[in-house]
Amino acid sequence: MIKLCIFDMGGVMIRDFHIAPRLFLFLGFTQGSFAEIDPLLGEAMAAHGRGEITEDEFWRKYTEISGRAIPPHEGSLLGKFFTPRMDEPTVAVVRELKKRGMRVVAGTNVIDAHYEAHQRLKQYDIFDKVYASHLMGIAKPDPAFYTHILEAEGLGPKEAFFTDDVKENADAAAKLGLAAFTYTDAATLRSHLAAADIS
Repeated sequence: MIKLCIFDMGGVMIRDFHIAPRLFLFLGFTQGSFAEIDPLLGEAMAAHGRGEITEDEFWRKYTEISGRAIPPHEGSLLGKFFTPRMDEPTVAVVRELKKRGMRVVAGTNVIDAHYEAHQRLKQYDIFDKVYASHLMGIAKPDPAFYTHILEAEGLGPKEAFFTDDVKENADAAAKLGLAAFTYTDAATLRSHLAAADIS
């Protein structure tokens, strides 16, 4: 019996969360990710997402690896172009689940600037708890990400539902035994929940 639903944020609960197009234009690159600029930058960003290095440390590595100075800016550069908005049809699904007594948490790969933005915008308020990669020190699709949440909730894999718009993340959860599905839209999510006997 499912007792817990775990929802990803970006691409599931949130729209307009991609910062890459505007950020890389600001930095003077045509690439679409730090990993495309240099694999070492991709690794550094992943480390930042696990909370292993701060944003300032990331930008120091960026300057060392790319050989470029950071353009003048105020505040967090990684947060500068972050304009997330909630996906209301999916929010409605979460509200319905909670109204029926289901515990619903967020399981999210996130960096501190974006975490703070979600908090400021009260976008986490719909959840009973938020499990954030940069605070956990673990990121999806590492199996430890899912087991950490299950252990914290005192549940086994068969008692949890998980959805994420990244197939690799959903597949990793499914391998552990969670009822896991790749998210596409709210209507399909409802069918996945029904298939998992959550209605």
